[in-house]
Amino acid sequence: MEFHEILSARGLNTLMFADPYAKFCFTANLASKFKRPIYFDLDTTFTAYLRAGLVKAAGVDIYLPSESNFILMLKDVLSSIETSDLVIFDSVNSFYSLFRLPEKSLGSLNHLLSILLMLLVRRGMDCRVPVLATSMLRYRHAAGWIQSPTSRRLLQNKSAVKLKVDWQEPQDSLILTVLGHGSVPEGSEMICENTAVLTA
Repeated sequence: MEFHEILSARGLNTLMFADPYAKFCFTANLASKFKRPIYFDLDTTFTAYLRAGLVKAAGVDIYLPSESNFILMLKDVLSSIETSDLVIFDSVNSFYSLFRLPEKSLGSLNHLLSILLMLLVRRGMDCRVPVLATSMLRYRHAAGWIQSPTSRRLLQNKSAVKLKVDWQEPQDSLILTVLGHGSVPEGSEMICENTAVLTA
């Protein structure tokens, strides 16, 4: 099985990461393996590399949401999923920085994020298109690497496939670890050559 074939169209796919560059390289590689991917680029890293000519991903449809246009872009994505073959929501952590709301409104944002992701997943299931959301891990001395509290419950409970990406030393290839999957054993690892990102 190739690394891009591990995704499921029967529920949310979650990619966790501690190294943002490893995540970027993986999603760039992933986008290059599909003909018509949709990339919801909330942290704008993928867009910057693509526009600079440092990513090989032809046919990708990029969305750069802001607080004012997020819902309109989501509607557009929902209507165009049937003509695509992958949706990448990058990233859950960056979603929170789009909105200027008081701290007490965090619960409302969590609820909104849950609704948005489930709309994408439901539409993806109908069209047999996998939806991947990325989420950064935080480090705590007592607990090691953990998911950010804002997204932990949502992604743990709603994900059909849970993956983690990191570098394999030396940093010329990526290692994808399966944390949860219906048909692949937990702890399985796959090597992904970093071929989508051009090197100088």
